[in-house]
Amino acid sequence: MTQSQTLELNTWSRGLRWVTSAVTLHQNLADYVEPLAQMIWPGWQASSWRARVLEVRPEQADVYTLVLRPSASWKGFLAGQYIELSAEKNGARAIRCFSISSSPDHYRRTGLIELTIREQQGGLITPWLKQAFASGGGVNISAAKGEFLWPQGDKPLLMIAGGSGITPFRSMLQEAAARSSTRAVHLMYYARDAHSWLFHEEFQKLMLSFPGLTLSFMDSDVQGFISAQHLHDFCPDFVTREVMICGPSAMIGMARDICAGAGIVSDHIHFEYFGAAPLDMPEAADGNYVVSFEREGKAVATDSDAPQTLLDVAEANGLKPVSGCRMGVCHQCICQKKSGVVFNTQTGRYSDTGPGEIQLCVSVASSDVILDL
Repeated sequence: MTQSQTLELNTWSRGLRWVTSAVTLHQNLADYVEPLAQMIWPGWQASSWRARVLEVRPEQADVYTLVLRPSASWKGFLAGQYIELSAEKNGARAIRCFSISSSPDHYRRTGLIELTIREQQGGLITPWLKQAFASGGGVNISAAKGEFLWPQGDKPLLMIAGGSGITPFRSMLQEAAARSSTRAVHLMYYARDAHSWLFHEEFQKLMLSFPGLTLSFMDSDVQGFISAQHLHDFCPDFVTREVMICGPSAMIGMARDICAGAGIVSDHIHFEYFGAAPLDMPEAADGNYVVSFEREGKAVATDSDAPQTLLDVAEANGLKPVSGCRMGVCHQCICQKKSGVVFNTQTGRYSDTGPGEIQLCVSVASSDVILDL
């Protein structure tokens, strides 16, 4: 596309947005159409697809799998990707992000996908989903998202999983077996005890159709947490492999440090957090500031010794802003910042000092901040 064509397209897009805003008082047409359509089709969303819950399959005492049939117009996914699932609870829309634990091959053959979910102790949504859809029902799902994917090439892989962080690896390994991959893959799977490995028998059977797969089931009760010694003992050639890590943030941090310390370049270390990433604050964002919630008429001080996201600050002071994944993924907690500088823990960047949209769940005050809340 030439520069003049690009300029023309941008001008046309701005004009369309202006017309849409003038006519509908919304920034995009979907926001205007959605509530009208919901009068006829309750639960319909312009930016998502309907999916039918066919089964809630128990895996362990606190883990279950939702078996979904997405509508025929859903675009499918790549192994390792996740979706946003939304459902209505007590009249309010609840949104959570879950990795797809089944393979694209399974979806192509059956039209079904699986989400394997650990119930969060004291959680509002994950225990409720299990109960609310035990007899089936409909939910909305987004397009598949995420870049935690099977790496290109044939370089041997080391997959390090912790707890329910096994789910994207299950999808990848099922797909690799379906495609008769000859790649060498070593899976080290950490669980809290010998009764907590998900899909234990399934992975063992998978080796029959995937001869390049090696499994190491790590019992943290006996062997402790991940260590450099573990990698040397169970996967002696790990420094020659690409490494993929998924699980709790503490495990990911330890695994990354071990791999980097062994000389593995950062481009060959891939990771995805199951839950919010830890707050790794630069010195410029590490201070005591005042966060003002303009509409509520509240102003509170932050504590540099216990950094919190702006979402946590709001909730700790009695506010209930809309939120979903708490990981910077679903964008439900976007808020207007009136002034001040925030540090985005997901991108590692600072905002400017003026007004602008921020995501509360991944933003930390790095100056006095005024929010439209």
